[in-house]
Amino acid sequence: MSKSEDKLVQYLNEAHATELALVSTLRAHISMTPTGSYRRLLEEHLEVTRGQSDRIRRRLSELGVSKNLVQTGVGAIQSVVGQILSLTKGPIDMLRGERGEEKLLKNAKDECATEALEIATYDALEQLALELSDEVTARLAADHRTAEEAMLAGLREEIPSLTRDVVAAEIYGHKRYEPSEVGGRHAAQDAAQTASRAAASVASEARAQARGAAAAATGAAKGAAGQVRRVPGEEQVEGEARGSVASEDDLPIAGYDSLNANEVIERLPRLSQVELGQVDAYERRHAARKTVLGRLDALRGDEPWAGYDHESASEVQDRLRDLDEGEARQVRDYERRHKGRQSVLDAAEAKVGAASGS
Repeated sequence: MSKSEDKLVQYLNEAHATELALVSTLRAHISMTPTGSYRRLLEEHLEVTRGQSDRIRRRLSELGVSKNLVQTGVGAIQSVVGQILSLTKGPIDMLRGERGEEKLLKNAKDECATEALEIATYDALEQLALELSDEVTARLAADHRTAEEAMLAGLREEIPSLTRDVVAAEIYGHKRYEPSEVGGRHAAQDAAQTASRAAASVASEARAQARGAAAAATGAAKGAAGQVRRVPGEEQVEGEARGSVASEDDLPIAGYDSLNANEVIERLPRLSQVELGQVDAYERRHAARKTVLGRLDALRGDEPWAGYDHESASEVQDRLRDLDEGEARQVRDYERRHKGRQSVLDAAEAKVGAASGS
C-alpha cells in the first residue's frame, strides 16, 4: 500500500475499534438499565453501532485489507487493544457503585464521552478522505458522525432525568431503580464473566499478533508493537474484571479463604498483574484486610512491558540488551518488588551501570 492508503486504513481501523468497543459497552449498560426512554435509546444505538461496524469492515475489505491483524498494521493492533479494554470495562461498569440510579447516570456520562470521541474520530476520517479524494470513505464518515451527533443529543436529554432520579433516591429516599427489574446482581455477574473470558482470549490474541508483527512486519509495524507494549493498565483492568465475579476456586492462591493475612502477603509477590488485580477485587469484596490491601497496592502497577510477568528470566535478559538506562531501572525496580530473580536483577544492574558509566 502507498502512504496515503496506509493512513486511510489506520483511521478506518481506529474508527472500527471504537465501534467494537461501544458494542460491548452498550450491551453491558443495556443489561442493567430498566425499561424506559433511556433503555430504548441504548437499544436503538446498539443496532446503529453494529451496522456502522459492519460498514467500516466492508470498506476496509474494499480497500484490500486482509483479515490478518499483522498485515493491517498500526490501526489493527490498536483495534485489538481497544477490544481488550472495552471487554474488561463492561463488567466493571456493571458492578461499580451501590445505587442503581448513580450507576445509570455514570453510564450515561461515559456514553457521552464516547460519542464525543467518535464524532472527533469521524471528523478526522472525513477530512483525511477528502484530502485523498476518497469520496466513498468521506461519505461514510459523514453519515456515521451524523448518527453519533444524534446519539449525543439524545443522551444529553436523558441526563437531567437520570440526575433527578439520583436526587430522589439518595437525598429523599425515594428509590427509582430496582436491580431485580433487569435481572439483578446474578445477571450482571453472568455478563461480567462472559466479558472477562472474552477479554482474556482477546488479550492472548493481541500478544500473539504483536509478537508476529515484531518478527515479520516492517519498521512501522514494529513501532506499533511498541505502542501495544506501552498501553497502561491493561493487566490491572483485566484482573479486576475477573476478581469482581471470582469465587475462591478461581483465585491464583489455593485455599485463599483459609489463609491469614501474613500467609496471603507472603504469596503475593509471585503473582502477575492480572492475578494481583483479581485478588485485589476479591479481597475487597470479602475480608477487606487492610494489611493485604496495602501490600496489593504496593505491588500493583504497570509491567515494564506487556507480558513481562509471564516471561522467563532468560527472555527478560534478552530484552534487556536493547533497553536504555531508564528502562533497565524500571525492570530492576519491578523485579525487586515481585519475583526477585537474581539473574534478572544482575543483568538489569549491569545494564544500568554500563549506561551510567560506573
